[in-house]
Amino acid sequence: MIVGVDVGGTKTYSVLCDLDGHVRARAQFGTGNWESIGLEAAAVLYADIVRELCHQAGVLHQQIRASAWGLAGLDWPSDELRLRPLLAPLFGDIPLTLVNDAFLPLRAGTRNAFGVGIIAGTGSTVAGIGMDGRRARNFGLGSTWAGFDGASQLATEAMRMATETYFGRRAPTRLTEALCQWGEVSSIPALAESLSRGEIDRDVATFAPTVMRLAGEGDAAAQEIIRAAATLLADNALAVIHQLGMHDQTFDVVLAGGVAVNATADFYQIMREYIHREAPNVQLVRLQDKPVMGALLLAFDSLSMRVESDVLERLRAEV
Repeated sequence: MIVGVDVGGTKTYSVLCDLDGHVRARAQFGTGNWESIGLEAAAVLYADIVRELCHQAGVLHQQIRASAWGLAGLDWPSDELRLRPLLAPLFGDIPLTLVNDAFLPLRAGTRNAFGVGIIAGTGSTVAGIGMDGRRARNFGLGSTWAGFDGASQLATEAMRMATETYFGRRAPTRLTEALCQWGEVSSIPALAESLSRGEIDRDVATFAPTVMRLAGEGDAAAQEIIRAAATLLADNALAVIHQLGMHDQTFDVVLAGGVAVNATADFYQIMREYIHREAPNVQLVRLQDKPVMGALLLAFDSLSMRVESDVLERLRAEV
């Protein structure tokens, strides 16, 4: 048996499969990021995940031969020292692979053992593996540290532009009406008041799909937001590419997360053109599988097992 887990900032997906690629159990939980819930709660959650998978499959945890976890919050070497002791007792003496969750889309989205993966959803992280096996990633800490703030950045930029429109500093934009509808208010000042007073309990990131829709429909302000996001993500990808010395190599850049997967055609074109200025042989790939597939494949890798095409297709179909 193999266990793969994608511990995200919003949701946690887990799968148990056999060595022939048949999924025997799956379970979904809320955030498992220890930075959000604390180490004690994370330890309880991780144990619950393994217990639930084994219960569904009707197997003992001793039957698990390998496990791989992509963990949001595993950002520094010191984090593995915190997290491995929480997981190791659940499995005993078997291969246990721990990586930042940004590495999962890369393993799931390309047949190569190297390349770059980009997560752009609730948050954003860029990670890469070089041809020599070296790993690199950006900080994954948002715009303060030169990264991308994910869906919330699209929404906050929309609010900024709508505010500039209200004060007469920008041409009219459909973002204004859309934001008022989203906040169930009559004007931008009313929206600002409601948000500043905590009267709207919706996450601002939920407005991001509207920004992308309006950009696709031709709204100039929304298109400007999308262009800036695509350029920033491409710049972060190039930073990782240069860390690994891969700018003249041929490989895939795998895109995952709600912002990246559901973006407009212009978003991909801007990213492609920007990256190709310095890494002309890169191919952009939109992830078709769930990132947890990457965890399962990493678990197979830890057993030095080649995943045959029929096993891979079975996994893809059942996961």
